[in-house]
Amino acid sequence: MIVKNNLDVQSGVLNCSKLELQKILIENGFPKFKADQIFIWLYRFGKTSFFDMSNIGKNDQNTLEKLFYIYRPRIVDTKHSADGTIKFLLELSDQNTIETVFIPDTKRNTICISSQVGCCVGCKFCNTGKAGFVRNLYTEEIVSQFLIVKDYLNLWQSDERLSNIVFMGMGEPLFNHQNVLRAIENLMTDEKEGISRRKITLSTSGVTDVLSQIIEKLQCRLAISLHAPNNEIRRKIMPINNVHKIEDIISVCKAYTKYHEYMKITFEYLLLSGINDSKKDAEGLVELLSGINGKVNLLQFNAWDGCDFEASPEKTVLQFAQVLKNKGITVSIRAKRGEDIMAACGQLSSGIAQRTVI
Repeated sequence: MIVKNNLDVQSGVLNCSKLELQKILIENGFPKFKADQIFIWLYRFGKTSFFDMSNIGKNDQNTLEKLFYIYRPRIVDTKHSADGTIKFLLELSDQNTIETVFIPDTKRNTICISSQVGCCVGCKFCNTGKAGFVRNLYTEEIVSQFLIVKDYLNLWQSDERLSNIVFMGMGEPLFNHQNVLRAIENLMTDEKEGISRRKITLSTSGVTDVLSQIIEKLQCRLAISLHAPNNEIRRKIMPINNVHKIEDIISVCKAYTKYHEYMKITFEYLLLSGINDSKKDAEGLVELLSGINGKVNLLQFNAWDGCDFEASPEKTVLQFAQVLKNKGITVSIRAKRGEDIMAACGQLSSGIAQRTVI
């Protein structure tokens, strides 16, 4: 059998969508359904070798081993929080590192996935942004975070599942949207064990030009890292607002909710003492979000070495939330998770100097 792989993807099988895999397999004499079998072995059973796929013949296994490899990053370190959260330090093939977080709860098990090595957005309150940007992750490097956590927790033969995925780790997902969208598609593919689109959330700082282009393709929940009620405050803490202004974000959010009527947008709002946590700020947020099918998730600031901000007092957080509630806005206050191991929102940085800059 002639072995060829002409698609513009690496030879890692986890880089392929099912359609791309089907094309490669057909070019190499396989029937189309073989892609379905392989996807089940990869995403339902977590196999890392084609020789472990028992319903595929020996000759076909040999061919597949020549066509593809099955990727896993290396776990460099794990840190366990008192609240059950686990932070994984993962080393990629080029020796760059990323962090992934597992967050268990009574009703769900969530994995917080990174989409880039570092981040180029540079939010002033975020430790990841301080570390700078190295490169985008490939699809295999994104989905393998999900797979390796299942490996580590031995969930393949368990009734317990990773039920939720949030793209809230290192990086801005929409600056790597092609790989992120393919990863989401692959993780939803398995009808039995795949993650529902309602259980996947993509969080963005508001890359409006990209978001407007992919509204129809974005088959998951959307979270906007807003963090301010107006441009004046937002540009001080989020430099990206110099390009993607609040009015543009609100406009594209309205377009998203019009197309995805059943999907509420979550507006993430990090409360910073003396910066964006006044009653006036809360009232401005109410006015800003008027007419949008959304909810507000209030975040408490998680400190890191060298940061210039302080968390809003609990009393201020509750008062801010009450202003929103009084105006009919659905609001929640996110519980802090993994702060003792630097795994909470805004704290991820990988802790190891990156080796490759692209």
